[in-house]
Amino acid sequence: MVSSKSVEKACADVDEYNDEQMAQEFDRFFRAQPSVCEFIVEITHESGQKVQELSLFLSYMVFKSAEVSDAGAAGDIKPEDIEAAYRETESWMTRVSQAEGGELQDSIVRSLEQDTEPHLLQYVISELNEPIEDDEELNDEEKGEVFFVLKTVITSLCRQENH
Repeated sequence: MVSSKSVEKACADVDEYNDEQMAQEFDRFFRAQPSVCEFIVEITHESGQKVQELSLFLSYMVFKSAEVSDAGAAGDIKPEDIEAAYRETESWMTRVSQAEGGELQDSIVRSLEQDTEPHLLQYVISELNEPIEDDEELNDEEKGEVFFVLKTVITSLCRQENH
């Protein structure tokens, strides 16, 4: 499990990067996780640039957090891991969406508490609630799309670690 300290360290590291270092980090991420990047581009290609860029950036932050954690860098995640994680995320979303009203929030909280990577998911949720560039915010549908993508990426990371 990636600790909250690892997430904080990854954020602090990335905050120190200049544009050139950030570009190098993204190149490294794309080379290290081509299947993940392909999945994100494919699933978000109709969603608009904001959703795609945020999904890619937050996925990079997930892997950076894993890298600085005790678990170390994730190996190359395979397309079959992503497909299985995608199906798991779909069924998770279905279960959560069947709850109503106050039950919905309780259902989400219970589910997140049982998740294998709660700190990564908390980070993603907090970032989704922050304005992006120019104080522009994503609408709820866009936030849902990014969350779905990141939940899938995090689940595939967990599946890969457990192999």
